[in-house]
Amino acid sequence: MDDGIKNGKRDMTPERLFTAVRLSPELRGAASDMCRRLSRELPFAKWTHEEDYHITLQFLGDTDPRSIPELVSALKKSAADFGPFTLSLRGTGVFGPPSAPRVLWAGLDGETDRLRELHSRIVSATEPLGFRAEERAYKPHVTLARKYRGERGFDSQYLDALTREESVLQAPWRVDEWVLFATRMHNKPMYEIVEKIKI
Repeated sequence: MDDGIKNGKRDMTPERLFTAVRLSPELRGAASDMCRRLSRELPFAKWTHEEDYHITLQFLGDTDPRSIPELVSALKKSAADFGPFTLSLRGTGVFGPPSAPRVLWAGLDGETDRLRELHSRIVSATEPLGFRAEERAYKPHVTLARKYRGERGFDSQYLDALTREESVLQAPWRVDEWVLFATRMHNKPMYEIVEKIKI
């Protein structure tokens, strides 16, 4: 039975979509192990599930399911001749108030210029379909945790602890595909692959 059909009618509930590069399976496992250790001393409310580690390319937002095939076609064309590239993780930081950050993240190294070019291609490909680029500058990163909940203000020593662990994440990985994700709020993992797109 088609999962998109309920009570004889096709479910037209909008899908919250975004495009992303996933970390390699090995790196996802290493990041998960590292964050499990760090969660004992870093009081964040939510740590990213192992399968959800990613670098966002473009947030697309709520999307009519009927438009997804056209969207997928445009996305595939945008990077048909792009070719693989290499990334690695490097550096850490936070977004939000320094004493109570909203996000703990890992930065990127490697062919980040190729990543930015892929981002630009995707934005250009989706614009004719009614999608808009975010107004803020593109800052690629991997979210490790959200919502600092410590009794004391966030201290730079926490980032020092993360830096000590960081060597386990520095192995480069070859990016030869990217994905269209749908968000499944409150699920674990929270992101479901709608389409894999080879480059």
